[in-house]
Formats: sequence, C-alpha cells, structure tokens
Amino acid sequence: MLRNFSYGVFLMMMLGTMCSSAQASNDIAADNDKHMTQCRATEQTPVATDELMPSITKQHFQLLGSAKFSVLFWDIYQSTLLTSDGQAPFSNACQHALFEIRYLRDISKKELLDNTIEQWRHLSLKEQDYQTFVPMLENIWPDIQAGDQLSMLSQANKTIFYLNRQSIGEIDSATFAQLFLAIWLDENTSEPKLRQQLLGELI
Repeated sequence: MLRNFSYGVFLMMMLGTMCSSAQASNDIAADNDKHMTQCRATEQTPVATDELMPSITKQHFQLLGSAKFSVLFWDIYQSTLLTSDGQAPFSNACQHALFEIRYLRDISKKELLDNTIEQWRHLSLKEQDYQTFVPMLENIWPDIQAGDQLSMLSQANKTIFYLNRQSIGEIDSATFAQLFLAIWLDENTSEPKLRQQLLGELI
C-alpha cells in the first residue's frame, strides 16, 4: 500500500515537472516568436525612403562617433556613424545603421569607385565578393562637390544612398552594407584612427 502510494506521488511529481518544463519551453518559444515578429516588423518598416530628414536621424538613431579624414594638410571628409540601438553596426538583425560623409573637397565618381575598390583589396577581400556591386555603385554615385553629404542607410537587406538627404539609389543585398562599412570598421582597415573615433567605446 505504502509502495503504491509512494509510486503514485512520484508519478505525479514527474508529470508536474514535465508539464512545467513543457510550459517553460513554450514560454521561451513564444518569447522567441514574439522577438522574431517584432524584428520582422522593424525590418519591414523603412526608416526613410525618398528623403532623409534631420528629424528622422534624430528620432531613430544614436550617434556612435565621428571622424575627419585628412591627407597631409588637406581635409577630405567628415564622417559620422549612427545606429538605431546605439550598438556596433550589424550586432543584431533588427538594427538600422546610418553612415554619413560630408565631403570637404571635390571628388569625382571615378575617384570614389577607385578608392572603394582599393580599400576592399587592402582588406584582402576576394574580387568575387564585391565585383557585382561595382557597376551598381557606378550607376548610383555622382561626382561630389565640396559641401555635399553622401549618406548610406542600411536596414534589413537593403542599402539606400542619399546625396544631400535625397535618395539617389539603392542596393538590395544582405551583405553589401557590411562589406562597405568594413572599409572603415574592419580591424584591418587602412585607417585605424578613424575606426577608433567612429566606434569609440564599443571597440
């Protein structure tokens, strides 16, 4: 009798534990599903389309850092890095990143493209990783005049370029934005001081 009673208690305890574990698993799964739903909703809601207003930047982004690039005695551009959550770019799938460059001198489209390719080669990237994007950039980027601002907005799997806050083209790719920002943010960048200034305490 006692043995049957003990077995019954043990069985009830086991069932209770299994139910609790199942409920915990369901709660975790529900939380994950909720997070993914929120993430997808964030990704599907664009920060901006045709125009990147200062109010949008102020409302949606947090400044990580800024840096001026100079060669000898000539200032070339002032750059600013922002993200939607204040964390390093590409730290999570829901994040939006904004990189802005205000040019302090004229620079041609050809110079922009040549310098970009040169920096990718400096990072020892395979040509096959970036060659698809070169003609796209050639179609998007214009000749730059001193005072112009070129902005790159990364959200979900899309990158949008703006000239003086007006959209000039976009690239649908899950890898381009990270590939492009690697020029400044990769550990092997040719300008480690700029990387330090852009990422600040996040390094």
